[in-house]
Amino acid sequence: MTARCTVKDAAITTSQNSRRFLFYVEQDYSFAMLRPLQSTARKRGHQVRWFLLGDASASLLERGEAVAPDIDAAVAYHPDVVFAPGDRVPGFIPGLKVQVFHGLNEDKRGNIYPERGLFDLYCTEGPSRTAMLEPIARQHGYFRVCETGWLKLDAILTRPRDDTGYHRPQILYASTFTRRLSGARALYQEIERLSQSDQWQWLVTLHPKMAADTVGRYRSLESENLSYHGTGEVIDLLQRADVMVSDNSSILQEFLLLNKPVVTFRNRDPQACMINITGAHALEAAIGHALAPDDTLVKAIHAYGRSVTPYLDGKSSIRILDAVEEMLQSGWQDTKPPNNWRNFRMRQQLNQQKHSAARK
Repeated sequence: MTARCTVKDAAITTSQNSRRFLFYVEQDYSFAMLRPLQSTARKRGHQVRWFLLGDASASLLERGEAVAPDIDAAVAYHPDVVFAPGDRVPGFIPGLKVQVFHGLNEDKRGNIYPERGLFDLYCTEGPSRTAMLEPIARQHGYFRVCETGWLKLDAILTRPRDDTGYHRPQILYASTFTRRLSGARALYQEIERLSQSDQWQWLVTLHPKMAADTVGRYRSLESENLSYHGTGEVIDLLQRADVMVSDNSSILQEFLLLNKPVVTFRNRDPQACMINITGAHALEAAIGHALAPDDTLVKAIHAYGRSVTPYLDGKSSIRILDAVEEMLQSGWQDTKPPNNWRNFRMRQQLNQQKHSAARK
């Protein structure tokens, strides 16, 4: 088996076999991200079930979406394939383990991915992450890399923007949780000041791991001019906003892929497509610039998208399922390392979740 797979031009086909797919979800942002994959899978005659744990909220499930209620049910479902947007998945759940990535490669880790021997297939968004993982795949031989495009873009690119009722510029503020890379504390007072004016409408969403006291401070700012939103609403926010304010969060790349301007606060690697500021006092003017971008900025934003991923057609879910089917039909054998300690810890966590749910 080679380290890399290839996929043909995206086109929905019907598989000869009906597969059982399990979506392994730990965060609310995964729901909207995985639904294009669910839609494509159902069109091909496959079954889909969701397995929720951690901070994932069952209230975000939609009518007709099937659930494995606990780890025993997930194992008994005996999936052919397990899809995970996060960087871990239990080895004791049957099936091919597929990483579809909740974020893009250019994040606070830098050009490093912590490959831990948990996945059989990595579906990458573009050449950068492919080039990062392929040497590791060739070295170890127990996983494959396939450049399919980024699944989340299917949800972002195919959802039309709803401008109903928005009569002033929409400013989305999103921050990473890592304190040394986050602008949440430094920008708080300036965002508080700006939100007292009705010039703009502020939309705030913070990383699920953000410190609780910081989240509480931003929630306290809610008013007619500022609303706080959970991560399950991120795709709607990306569509709605005219400008994003961020720092080093990977979400800013998603916004740039929509060809919309971003103001960054102390970004560690500012690009020509960003309006980077180093002090909170510069925020208001930077947003003004973003709302009226010059030609240089517009061209830089358009060029950036193609540099991140060449797959901007909204059909990555099709390519991912093609890659999975090719791998299943190629005689794939699981040769990953046992990962006994990690699997033991995950089993403990999942059993605790099961027993906690049973007591409620």
